[in-house]
Amino acid sequence: MRQFTAFIAISAIAFVLISCGQKKEMSIEDFAKIDLEMISTDQKPESKEVVAKKYGYTLKQYQEFADKVDRDTKLQEKLGEIRLGDMKNMK
Repeated sequence: MRQFTAFIAISAIAFVLISCGQKKEMSIEDFAKIDLEMISTDQKPESKEVVAKKYGYTLKQYQEFADKVDRDTKLQEKLGEIRLGDMKNMK
């Protein structure tokens, strides 16, 4: 019984460590929110990092996704639709 309990405890700890260590994949919706908030910062890397962390991402993840959006026209279209929808909702 002790071995079983120890096995369960070790398995639970391993699961938590693995799941917490995985990077969250950025969605275009999250990127749009972060990008909009980044505009209002002083554009220093430290300020941008704070905004990215607020949404659960790193500055590097944001920058990599920004590069991905720059290269992908479908992502650019989706980002435009999101921004247009946000503008309509503001009225």
